[in-house]
Amino acid sequence: MINNFSKYKTSDRIYVLGSGRSVLDITPEEWEEINKHDSIGFNHWYVHEHKPTYYDLSYLANDYFEDEETDMFYLASKNCPNSKFILNHSLDKNHLSLFQDKIFTKIHLNHFDFFDSDLELIKTKKDNEIGQIAKYWTLDFFNHFNHPYGELLPANEFIYKSRGQLFATIQIAVALGYKDIRLIGVDLNSEGKFQDFYKNAPYSSKSIGHGGENFKPRVNVKNNVIDPKGIHNTCQGTKDKDYLGIHKLLCIFNEKCLKRIGSVITVSNPKSLLTTVNIKYQPIIGNLPMEKITFCIPSKSNLRYLKTCIPSIRNNAYKNDHEIIIFVDSDEDGTVEWLEQVKDEYNLSYYINPKLGEELYGIGRAYDFCIEKSTTDVFMIFHADMILGKNADFEAYKYLKEKTVVCATRIEPPLHPNNGEKVLQDFGMYPEEFKEIEFHEYIKDRVEQFDNIPTTEGIFAPWMMYKKEYLEILGGHDPILHSCREDSDIFNRMDIAGFDFIQTWEGFVYHFTGRGAGSFDGDEKRHNKWKEDMNKSTLAFIKKWGTNVQHNNMMKPIVSPVYKKSYKLINSNPQLEQALEPWFNEGEDIIVEIDGNKFSQQDYQIIQQLNAIIKDSGEIGEFELGNLKITINSLKEYQNELVKI
Repeated sequence: MINNFSKYKTSDRIYVLGSGRSVLDITPEEWEEINKHDSIGFNHWYVHEHKPTYYDLSYLANDYFEDEETDMFYLASKNCPNSKFILNHSLDKNHLSLFQDKIFTKIHLNHFDFFDSDLELIKTKKDNEIGQIAKYWTLDFFNHFNHPYGELLPANEFIYKSRGQLFATIQIAVALGYKDIRLIGVDLNSEGKFQDFYKNAPYSSKSIGHGGENFKPRVNVKNNVIDPKGIHNTCQGTKDKDYLGIHKLLCIFNEKCLKRIGSVITVSNPKSLLTTVNIKYQPIIGNLPMEKITFCIPSKSNLRYLKTCIPSIRNNAYKNDHEIIIFVDSDEDGTVEWLEQVKDEYNLSYYINPKLGEELYGIGRAYDFCIEKSTTDVFMIFHADMILGKNADFEAYKYLKEKTVVCATRIEPPLHPNNGEKVLQDFGMYPEEFKEIEFHEYIKDRVEQFDNIPTTEGIFAPWMMYKKEYLEILGGHDPILHSCREDSDIFNRMDIAGFDFIQTWEGFVYHFTGRGAGSFDGDEKRHNKWKEDMNKSTLAFIKKWGTNVQHNNMMKPIVSPVYKKSYKLINSNPQLEQALEPWFNEGEDIIVEIDGNKFSQQDYQIIQQLNAIIKDSGEIGEFELGNLKITINSLKEYQNELVKI
């Protein structure tokens, strides 16, 4: 199985070695960089001096070659004896014997093809179902290996092959868990090969006009393509079928599959055909690019925490030029004075509540202010009591796409329960005692240990999304939720609007837990104010949504239908009216009649769950539940009207 080879990984970057002419342009300095990472060759790579970490020979055509001197299997095993080989389970005994003294594993191939005419259908399919449109593949693989039908990401036991060996080789790189997959010599704009200029290369490895005309299978391919003098044969259809080109397939695979798992395909030749279909150019040397984003950080007298938060962004972010915007909502500790002193050192901007000391702006409005002031396409909501882990910005950014919100994973001291959505590990209760070295070592070890589960579905700060979508679809935070519950409200609205939630378990922050807002009870005065604000915001949230905050263990929001409800109360008392008020919004679609003399705790629980009860079994008419008489005049749902502020 392919994961047996994961132990040979020495890097998170792998170079896929193609045979395009641009291989001849790679400099000694670039080969030195390639040697620092892993690489995988395929087909006739053995001609080259560089010996790859892995060699993909999952090829099926065992009778393809005429003799040893043209046989790809024989020459690869001879010239690259220390590579780790990937062979096909169907490889014949004679060829298999070539690898008995080598390190190898076997894999199954599942062949498939898309056609150009499938493109419109592909756009309508969910990311993990687009493969259902494919032709030719063996359906038994999915049942036998318990792999989702329609998923193009590789399984451990089998990979896909389409339009040549390149796609199979990329599948192997993905199955091995590489996140940074760089294509070398994948030019595709002609049939030209670097082997054409190697005197001792066998004719079976060369293109037509350079000796390849003596190789019958290559001549057959040339005679069958629509334009023999055009782009590479794998990028165009044949005379009888409109095959989807490998370049278009890789674009689909990159956008629909790899972004889900945080892997990236780039190409090292800026003139490659791949650059015309949104596969990004990336030099051989250097880290993957990331666009500049904005960190949005409200502060309520949080100087103690800002002094560790802001440096952590500058020291640990993948990019060192992100925007940092601070909104100072209160200043009882010299926050503004300090920010003025360090604004140039940390290249940050800060803004001050125009009614500083008189009334709070509110955390939701503060976030919106920062987002409006940002000049980047992407922003990240960040708390003052958080410390950014190494490259956490990039680990989140890798998963960002349209209609998606991505969050990093919190590591917290063991103060609050954990349902699996975070990590409880004590690296200090306060900034002054933060164990920075241990924290970063822990992150590194954890990422390596849990590399097979890079994401879950949930949402909590720090979260990242596109500014345009935030403003146009959501319209910002709801100012009614002044200081608390503003995040739960906007997460509900994101869910209704169809956003995907992705939590990466490869990007981490350390969270001192509620110090910025005051939910931590280490400061009694601050904590009591937080409890007062939380109570007010919770009542406002219930009034709006008809339920309390709901989410699963991984913090994915659960949104019940919102109905227009009112109540009629006899035998009233002030305490009961106060308890009932938040659960009704004065609508007439649903009316609940209540007798205060009979009202019980069970009746109150029914009211709290009424939206879900009506959704499950409600119908127009009257019925009794407990001591309540409920009249349903309409089952119209209103939650979609709450998406945009």
